[in-house]
Amino acid sequence: MDKTLKVFISYSWSTQEIAEKIYLDLTLVGLDVLKDNHEIKYTERISDFMKSIKKVDYALLIINDGYLKSKNCMIEVLELLKDDSSWEKILPVVYSDTDIYTAISRISYINYWESQTQKIAEAVKSINPINATEIYKELKKYQDITANIDSFLLNISDRLHVTPDKLFADNYEQVITKIGYKNEQEPLIKLLEIALIPNIETREIELDKYIKKYPESTYYYSIKAGTARNLRKFQQARYFYEKALTFDSSNYEVLNNLGQIYEHVYNEFDKAKECYEKAINSKPDLDIPRLNLGVLLSQHYNDLAGAKKIYDELLELEPDNEKAHNNIANIYKFGEFVDLDKAEFHLKKAIDINPNYLEAYLNYGNFLKAFRKQIEEGNSYYRKLMEIDKNGVYKQIIEVLIKSDKG
Repeated sequence: MDKTLKVFISYSWSTQEIAEKIYLDLTLVGLDVLKDNHEIKYTERISDFMKSIKKVDYALLIINDGYLKSKNCMIEVLELLKDDSSWEKILPVVYSDTDIYTAISRISYINYWESQTQKIAEAVKSINPINATEIYKELKKYQDITANIDSFLLNISDRLHVTPDKLFADNYEQVITKIGYKNEQEPLIKLLEIALIPNIETREIELDKYIKKYPESTYYYSIKAGTARNLRKFQQARYFYEKALTFDSSNYEVLNNLGQIYEHVYNEFDKAKECYEKAINSKPDLDIPRLNLGVLLSQHYNDLAGAKKIYDELLELEPDNEKAHNNIANIYKFGEFVDLDKAEFHLKKAIDINPNYLEAYLNYGNFLKAFRKQIEEGNSYYRKLMEIDKNGVYKQIIEVLIKSDKG
């Protein structure tokens, strides 16, 4: 293969976890996968990014009811359809409960977009057109979606597509075959199959078989390291991650994971910091190494300014990153940046973005009791945490905290 294929993942926020899994899995086989929360630069506008979608080799659309009622998702679709060969590059992944196969079901989506368009059209009548240039542009987008939604749904329903469960069960065979990777990238495809084996010991056996047939690579040692880490064989994991970097020193997944081994297992904080920084340089739009570096800077180096800068940059990139909101709230609680109103804003924002974010409930409950002296309101967040903590991760600590008049 002469070049690295670019695959864009188009998804709604309701399928964010599925999109993230697909992103992580497909990067294992050397695909250049673009996903909006990873790829938008700090100075880019979302509209400009959407236009760049036309330049990808393939677009994997994760389609459910929320996707078909999302303005941004449908604008992405319209950009794709401007390419004459667009249907050759679209890889539909359709949720099984998404009804797009009858005229009646398609009419319901047409009705939805006609209704949305009509609301804007009626509202804009009361405004002087001179003052509503951008609103008229927005109205035009809704009109375009309405005009194209039926044709799009008909094309999707008539083409071969796959559900997320089937895609995972088949180890992405449909995608890999479609993009022509199956024969040309056999070693990497085999590695992906092995990496997705749930039984860790079986995975180890298959990795041993693999290396007898295929050459070493950064991907092979990365999966070896991850398997060793899952088995808590941290010395082996460190060795394999370091080995992976000898094949590709810019492998950002390896750099991030090795940084965690250095930090949490060996307390080699300078090495961990270096790994996180290299991972960020290699993949500036990936949030995980930024979050890890921010925590390391604040907790080990007491560098609150450095940690704040990391979180500010991440929130500029991803305004809805709940972990960044939760983490930066801690910066605003103490020291030179103390601002309790900002701390509370970010904690509430984290919960608003992800109503099942356990750590944010604990953090906000502590904040209300310790800083606002709102004991009962703080306890109410502890109780909510208990309700959603299905595995009882925080059960013991909450039982103690809820009896206390302090955070």
